[in-house]
Amino acid sequence: MDYVDASSNIRNYLKAAFSDEFKAFRTWKIEAGAPLPCLLVKTIGKSTIQLIVRSKDDVEALVKCTEVGNYLKRNFADIEGVNVFDIDFQMPPIPNVDEDSGKDEAWCYMNINYFEN
Repeated sequence: MDYVDASSNIRNYLKAAFSDEFKAFRTWKIEAGAPLPCLLVKTIGKSTIQLIVRSKDDVEALVKCTEVGNYLKRNFADIEGVNVFDIDFQMPPIPNVDEDSGKDEAWCYMNINYFEN
C-alpha cells in the first residue's frame, strides 16, 4: 500500500468546519504575510501531525489550537480521503512566538493512525 500524506485531507476538513474562525489554512508552512489567524496542518513522521495556529494574540492562538485539536479528536471519522482510526493529543497545545515573523502562535503534536481510502 502506498504512503499518503493526510495533511491536505485534514486541512480541507478543518477548513470546512472552521472557515469563519480562520483567514488562512495551510499545509507544510505559513508564509510571513499570511492573513491571521492562520491554521497550519503538517505531517511529522509516519503517525504524527502538527497543528500550528498563528495569530495576533497569544490567547487566541492557544484557544483556537485547543479547539481544533479537540474537534479532530471528536470527529476524526468524518475526514474524507483517508481512513482515520484514531487521533489524540501527544501533548497539550503550547504557546510560542514565531522567530521569523514575531507573531504569536500555539502548536501541538497529535498521534494519528490512518490509511488512505
